[in-house]
Amino acid sequence: MLLAKGKITAEMIQMLSSWRHFGFNVFYVNRILPWDETVMENLARYIIRASFSQERMKYLDQEAAVVYKAKDGKDTKVFPAME
Repeated sequence: MLLAKGKITAEMIQMLSSWRHFGFNVFYVNRILPWDETVMENLARYIIRASFSQERMKYLDQEAAVVYKAKDGKDTKVFPAME
């Protein structure tokens, strides 16, 4: 369907088809009911929280790069600023 609508190329389909699929996991506990305001609020807080710490990021202007330091301070990763 995506190929017919021009949204994906045949090469992309071939590449995706060649990947080894390990399945996926679904975390399922209890159903969240719309009237359970406490659970809904906790879920909303979880969804909007930052996935990484901005305090551990540093922008290097001359290198046009972003340095991210791990929580333990031992590991550092450098990313091009355009990524």
